[in-house]
Amino acid sequence: MPFQDIDEVGQETPRTPSNLNRLARRLFVEDWNLKLLSLAITLVLWFVVTGQNTPVNVHATVQLKYLKPEALEISNDPPKSVDVLLTGSKYKLDELNRSSLIATVDISDQRAGERVFRLVERSRLDLPQGVTVDAFQPSGISIRLEPVIDRQLEIDAKIEGTPANGYEVYAVRLSKNTVNVHGPSSNVNALPKAPTETISVAGRKETFTVGSAAVDISDPKVDVLDPSVTVDIVIGERRVEKQFADVEATYQSGDGLEPNRATIVVYGPPNVLAELKPTDLRLIVPVDGDGSKAKLEGPVATQNKLSLRSVRPSKFKSTK
Repeated sequence: MPFQDIDEVGQETPRTPSNLNRLARRLFVEDWNLKLLSLAITLVLWFVVTGQNTPVNVHATVQLKYLKPEALEISNDPPKSVDVLLTGSKYKLDELNRSSLIATVDISDQRAGERVFRLVERSRLDLPQGVTVDAFQPSGISIRLEPVIDRQLEIDAKIEGTPANGYEVYAVRLSKNTVNVHGPSSNVNALPKAPTETISVAGRKETFTVGSAAVDISDPKVDVLDPSVTVDIVIGERRVEKQFADVEATYQSGDGLEPNRATIVVYGPPNVLAELKPTDLRLIVPVDGDGSKAKLEGPVATQNKLSLRSVRPSKFKSTK
C-alpha cells in the first residue's frame, strides 16, 4: 500500500461558497462605499419628509366677511380683519396664500340688537386638509344689528369762500330739494340734512352752475339714491338799501286802499336801484292790511333782484 506525504494528509479541499454566503458578500462587502452613500441619502430624505409632516404653528391675518340677515344692517364698526393661529404641516402651510384668507362670519339667524359672537363658533374659513385654526385674536366681536330704513333728507348746498370784492351770493338754487337715503335706522336718523360736495365761490363775479354736484354723506353705512343735484349759484354786485317815497299801494283784492301811497326801503344791486323811480314800483298789500306782509312789484328786468325791507305806514285799510 503506497504511503502518502504528511503534508498531503493535512490539507483539506476548499469548499465551494454557498448561495447564502455569496448573497451576504454582495450585501455587506462588495461596493460598500456606494451602499453607505445610499444609506446616507435615505436617512436625509427620511428626516426631510418627517420634518415636513411635523405639525407647526404660524400666525396669519384673515379678512372678515359678514353674512347678515336680509332686513338688518350692521350699524357699528366690527373689525374687518383678525389674527389667527394656524396649525398644520410646514409643507401645507408654505403652500397656503396667507395674504388672501377670508373668513365668513354667519350671523344671518340673528335679530335686531347688540350681540357678542365667538369667532370660533361663527366663522367659516376654507383651509387645505390638515390645516386647522387653533385660535382667533380677538376671540370674540361685538355686532349691533338694526333695521334698515329709507328717509327723505333736505339737500344742503355746501358753499365756501367769498366772491370777488364788491360781489355777493344772491341765491343758491337746487334742481331738487330732497334726496332719498337708505341705511341703519340710527345712522339715518342722526342726519339733519344731506350736504352736497363743497362748492367754492372764491373770487367769483358772475352766476354759475354746477351740473352734477355730488350729495356727499360721510357715513359709509348710509346709501344715497340718485346722489347728484344741479346747483345754480346766483352772484351779483353787493346789494344796498335805498328808500323810495310816494310808491303806489293797492289791495291784493283790487279794492281801494287808505292810504294808497307808501314809503318803502328796497334792497338790491346799486346799479339796478340807481335806475329805478318810485313810479316803477307798486306795493301789493294783503287783505288784512298788514304792511309787513306786502309784496313788491317792479320792472321785469328787476325780477329776483330786489327785496322789500320795510314799509311805512305799517297798516292799511280798505276804503270799500
